Amino acid sequence: MVDSAAEKPLVTITGVTGFIGSLTAKYFLEDGAYRIRGTVRDKNNAIKIEPLKKTLGDALFGQIELVEADLLNSDSISAAITGSTHVVHTASPFVLANPEDPQTLIRPAVEGTKAVLNACKANRIKRLVITSSIAAIRSVLPANWPESNTFDESFFSDPAEDNPNCSTYNRSKTLAEQAAWEFQRAMPEEERFELVSINPALVMGPAFQTNEFASGDVVKEIMT
Repeated sequence: MVDSAAEKPLVTITGVTGFIGSLTAKYFLEDGAYRIRGTVRDKNNAIKIEPLKKTLGDALFGQIELVEADLLNSDSISAAITGSTHVVHTASPFVLANPEDPQTLIRPAVEGTKAVLNACKANRIKRLVITSSIAAIRSVLPANWPESNTFDESFFSDPAEDNPNCSTYNRSKTLAEQAAWEFQRAMPEEERFELVSINPALVMGPAFQTNEFASGDVVKEIMT
């Protein structure tokens, strides 16, 4: 007897315990057309795993495969993506204040994205979707602000360190997305996979996260 579930295409979602990652997994699982694998840094970290369970519910949580991976460990990212047909890359550190060391945001964002890209190339995946941000678009120098006040896909934030309009987080998202498009352009056309970048502004909605997370912190600040 053939296991029909095993025949479904495999989607790997990085950062599946995050606010966006957990809900992305929920929508995929509810659709039922895919097998879902999610990356976490520690499968035994209840502070991260329990909110994911609440988001998915017992039935859906029982259907997801969790694997450990770290954005700064390319081998772990490669192992997580092996066998996938599609990848959704939501994992990236997000804090509201500029950290003392900018690389605590920039390195995981950029190197993690590059690790995902290399793994996607090695596995000949069909499509990679990256959760970028409006932060990668609108932090431009005043001279480059569009006269129409409308930003399109041709705009990128200016990640120069002397750009006062570009926070460390904005810089990390800009450099990561630019690296993704440069990687795809450099690939031979016959090996090129589809690349999609989604650039939301503030994402709000129901959340089961019990630890602090940036989108929730924004709502808390509004309320207090």
